Amino acid sequence: MDLKDFIKETMTGIIEATNELQDQWSDEGVYVNPPMSKSSSEVYEENSSDHIFRQIQTVKFDVAVTAASETSGGGKAGLKVFSAEIGAKGEHSRQSEEVSRVQFTIPLTLRASLAESRNIEQKEKEKRESQERTRRANQGRQGGRQVT
Repeated sequence: MDLKDFIKETMTGIIEATNELQDQWSDEGVYVNPPMSKSSSEVYEENSSDHIFRQIQTVKFDVAVTAASETSGGGKAGLKVFSAEIGAKGEHSRQSEEVSRVQFTIPLTLRASLAESRNIEQKEKEKRESQERTRRANQGRQGGRQVT
């Protein structure tokens, strides 16, 4: 398998699986990829206006790849995820192959959970209420002033 295809299939599998799990379990109160607070507490608080930030997940890869050059009728070269393949087509080929280890990470944010949306709405509501209290307090102070 090409390294590029391996990475794409792995990332797609993670994304699709978490989306499906969110859809399947959110009505049960199970949150896949729950929102976090800036203090990054490991405890999720339901309806918390502090828990509105999406986590960055780091997908770590540690892959053995081969850089192969093959001399035969349809010669190919490229990076492949290491695997042993046995062919029985009766073709003669000469292959030179070097196995290398590649490590890398890909940061990813997954789809927001329903909890994140509710917490953002809660934060916006609290902000509007705070602004309204401030506005009323300012009006009260202005109403108490006398112009001379």
